Amino acid sequence: MLIPFKNCLVNGMDTTFKDLKEKYLKLIETQWQLRERLQDKAGDLLREYAESLSLPANSWTDSQGKIHPYVEVGVWSVPGKFEVTPLPRLQMDENYSLNFVIATTLDDSPMTGGYRHGVSISLRYEYVFLYASIGSGDDTVQLQVSPKPGGSSKFARQLSN
Repeated sequence: MLIPFKNCLVNGMDTTFKDLKEKYLKLIETQWQLRERLQDKAGDLLREYAESLSLPANSWTDSQGKIHPYVEVGVWSVPGKFEVTPLPRLQMDENYSLNFVIATTLDDSPMTGGYRHGVSISLRYEYVFLYASIGSGDDTVQLQVSPKPGGSSKFARQLSN
């Protein structure tokens, strides 16, 4: 039996350009909102982590008088090379995860200071739950992040260990 081509398409042709454009714009808006939400959570993590360290100050000064924060956020620009990146510039990957590095200065001596240790972090939502991956390779730890009233989260405690 021959089914006319026109009959097959008529039922599926109710979608207009306007409909497609509206859905596309809604998708873009939703992606922006998700990115902003993940960036906010990254900022919360950064503040909570820095507070948990009981730092002597927010920053240290090198021998040239330049001020450096103890804790910074950024990305690996090339393997092993940390690049400071402001939270609003962090981008999501194709899996809707926000990937970044938290670097902590471990040597704050004015003459030799500057050594930082960075830990890779990936934040993502699965349904309504926030998950974090900490570390890389075989040393990656996966956590479901849930804030605890009056105390630091398991996430910040894990990061400081």
